[in-house]
Amino acid sequence: MDTESLMLTLCEFLDLSKNAPLKDALFAAFKQAITLGRIPADTTINEKQLAQSLHISRTPIRAALDQLAAERLVERKAGSGVIVRGISKRDAEEVFEIRVVLETLATTKAARNMTEEDFEELRALLEEGQRLNAADDVTGVVQNWDDFNRFVFSKANSPRLQSIIEPLQAYTRYFRNVSARPEDRRNQALEEHWGIYLAMRFGPEKKIEQVVRAHLKNSYSLVNEEMTSVGVH
Repeated sequence: MDTESLMLTLCEFLDLSKNAPLKDALFAAFKQAITLGRIPADTTINEKQLAQSLHISRTPIRAALDQLAAERLVERKAGSGVIVRGISKRDAEEVFEIRVVLETLATTKAARNMTEEDFEELRALLEEGQRLNAADDVTGVVQNWDDFNRFVFSKANSPRLQSIIEPLQAYTRYFRNVSARPEDRRNQALEEHWGIYLAMRFGPEKKIEQVVRAHLKNSYSLVNEEMTSVGVH
C-alpha cells in the first residue's frame, strides 16, 4: 500500500467531530483500519510522506504510531520504519480462546468476593448501559462495557491474573467496538451482561462459566464475520 492509498484509507476512519486531540483521532483511525484489515499487515508507514499527504505535522502521527506500537499493532524496525503487524483471524480466535479461560476465572473469583453493595454498583452500571443504548450512544455503550469488565476484574482481587489479562485489552477493546456497531448485537450483549450479573449474584458457579462462554462465543462469531467480510485471513 503506497502512501496515497494509506492516506485515503485513513481518512475513511478519521473522526474529527469529537473535539479530541489529533493524535487520538489518528490513533483511533489507524487502529480501526489496521484491525479490520484495511491497512494490511506488512504495510510500511512513512511518517514524513504521510504527514505531507495529510498536510499536518509529523508529531501527532508519531504519537499515534507510538501508541499503536505499545499495543503491538505496528512495529518500529531500524532502517525500515514502521511496519504494520495487523490482526489475523487466527489472532482473533486465539485471543477469544484465552479470554474464555481468563474471564471465566476472573468472574468466578469476583463473585466470591463481592458484597451486596458491590452487586448494587454493578447493577447500576448495567442500568446505565441500557440508558446509553436506548439513546443510541454507541461510544458510551462501549465505554460502559469496558467499565463493567474493569469492575468485575477489580473484584477478582488477583493482581497476577490482572497482569495476564491486561495485555489482551487492546484486542478486547477492538472486538467491543466491532460488536457494538450492530444494534441487534448491542441489545443481545446487554442481555448477556445481565445474565452474567445474575449468575454471579445467585450462582451456581457452573452457571457463571456457561454465560461467560456463551457471551464470548457470540462476540467472536460477529467479529469473525466482520473480518471475513473485509477479506481478513
